[in-house]
Amino acid sequence: ETSSKRQKLQETKPTPSQVHTNCTHTEKMAHLKPTETLTSKDIRNVGIANEEFGKDKSLLIARPGRDLFGCFWFTVPEGFYALVTSHGADKDYAPGNPVWPSGLYFGPPWLKVSHLVTKQSMMFNTPVKGCKTKDNVTVQIDVALTLRVMGDDPKVIPGDNPQNVRKFVHEVTARGLQTQLYDAQAEAVRTLARSITHTEVFGLRSVSTQELTGVREKLFACAEFTPPTAPGSTPLGEIREVIVEEKLPEEMEEEKDLVGDHDILDEDEAGFNVERGANVTDTMKDRLNAQFKAQGVEILDVIIKQITLPPEIQLQMSQKTMVISQNAEQRMKQKYDMLMLNQSEAIKNLRQFNSEQEMELMENGQLIAMGESLDLALKRAEGKAVLTHIMTQAKVDVAMVNAESNNTVQRIEDRTRLEKNRIILTAELDASKRMTDVRANVQDIEAKAELACSNLSAKGDKAIFNAYGISAPMIRVLNEFKTDRRKLRVQDALASNDKVVITGTSSGKAANQMMLADAALAHAHKGKVNDKARSSMLSEIAVASGKASIRLHAGE
Repeated sequence: ETSSKRQKLQETKPTPSQVHTNCTHTEKMAHLKPTETLTSKDIRNVGIANEEFGKDKSLLIARPGRDLFGCFWFTVPEGFYALVTSHGADKDYAPGNPVWPSGLYFGPPWLKVSHLVTKQSMMFNTPVKGCKTKDNVTVQIDVALTLRVMGDDPKVIPGDNPQNVRKFVHEVTARGLQTQLYDAQAEAVRTLARSITHTEVFGLRSVSTQELTGVREKLFACAEFTPPTAPGSTPLGEIREVIVEEKLPEEMEEEKDLVGDHDILDEDEAGFNVERGANVTDTMKDRLNAQFKAQGVEILDVIIKQITLPPEIQLQMSQKTMVISQNAEQRMKQKYDMLMLNQSEAIKNLRQFNSEQEMELMENGQLIAMGESLDLALKRAEGKAVLTHIMTQAKVDVAMVNAESNNTVQRIEDRTRLEKNRIILTAELDASKRMTDVRANVQDIEAKAELACSNLSAKGDKAIFNAYGISAPMIRVLNEFKTDRRKLRVQDALASNDKVVITGTSSGKAANQMMLADAALAHAHKGKVNDKARSSMLSEIAVASGKASIRLHAGE
């Protein structure tokens, strides 16, 4: 039986592409959180879809409501298959495609998103209790399924169809899928458990591709034996003997000390069980996909999470392992005691040998030290002679360098002094030339300034003289006007003075005329001519006649 299993492994050895696919599925599903139920629920609107699906890991289908403020538009969130209805009837996004992609859409209030189906893969637990093995032992096997809805574009993912989303929502439903998965998985697990014994049940587990490859390589290394049923085959007992003979006695003893003394084929049987468990999960996945892909659901992976045996069976297996471990411990302890005794004798002999070697090395060291002391004294004498020669040569070299340095410094100082005098003389000559040029420029500028001032002064005097020639008649008229005004003020003062007595200078003619005019004006005073107006008129008459030869006598 063991040889036939090994021969069968050669036919089922995985290809590199299968190994890569298993690794990809394992890494992809590592972050998923398992659930034991598949549900659907109503949510308020599509805006909280991501939050609701994030909180409830069992949520597979959501039925969102319509926002009141968004009467003429609706949105489809990313990461979901969306079905849209109009007046309750399904509305296709395109002919033959009922799934609406994510984005913003405008439409009447009766056009809305009716269902949202998650695109994420879900981890679904299906624990099966009370499974009977081939030897009538009750076990519990917990199996997890990784599934998804096949609703993508077939051009993107071959085998998918958007119509699967509508079929899943209206025909399969989340609760129906849960029931079918429970029933199908329970039947498969119970059938599997009934075909094996309780000692093989722990091999039914999901293993990584790397671990499975290592187990198969070990089995392939021993798969050179022919099946026991073939003509000329080797019996199973002889196989054990051949396997035992392949190992050296030292290796066998060391292996017994480390892992204990047990059946030589236990390790191979464990490898067969692991390989069988991996094949079982692949078979279960293929069988479930054959059943559920027609309903639009794909099983990505089947994982055997945990296997539980009855406590008494587990105790028996543990006691067997403990007996093996105790035997290994006793052998290890015996070897340890023998090793300690051998090490004590070896240490004693080594110490005696080391002491003898130490004495011999001390004598040789003293002889070598004496020789080295003589060599050291000779080297010191030679070193002193070399040092004296070096110091003498250094003094000579220093004196030569100092003399050359002094000569170089003196030459540099002489060149510096000559260059300094040359620069001073050149600067003085340049300064005198510049001063002469500056004085000439200054005198030239002053002469031009004086000429410009003389021209401007002449032009100013000419303008003043022209102004005086123009304004002289005006000034003369102004002076005459001022003189006439002063005369009028004097006449007015005399006329308004009651104590003034006017007498003529030639027979009194002028005085008589003035008196007649005054009388006439006084008579006219009755006609509302005031005294001021009368005085003005008398003064004007006297001035206008040009013959006012009178005397004025002003009283005190």
